[in-house]
Amino acid sequence: MSRASMLILLGILTILTPFSGLPIAIRSTLLVIFGTGIFGIGLSLRVHHARRAQVSAEVSTIESTNFSSDASQRDSQSVDNQKSTLTM
Repeated sequence: MSRASMLILLGILTILTPFSGLPIAIRSTLLVIFGTGIFGIGLSLRVHHARRAQVSAEVSTIESTNFSSDASQRDSQSVDNQKSTLTM
């Protein structure tokens, strides 16, 4: 089961727990367990998305750096070609 599905399930169980007819001590324990699960899954999703954004930013930076260096290499090659054409 995916984290998103588990998060939805825990949310539904949290909403339904007060209406379950269980004794207060058990309801309180279940709410703490469900709340801890929701917190843990939410935290893991946040970390996952933050890492994905960081990797995406690093890839974007690397690509733009490569593009810039490729462009400067092409410029220097064209200048060299122009110089060799002029000397002929």
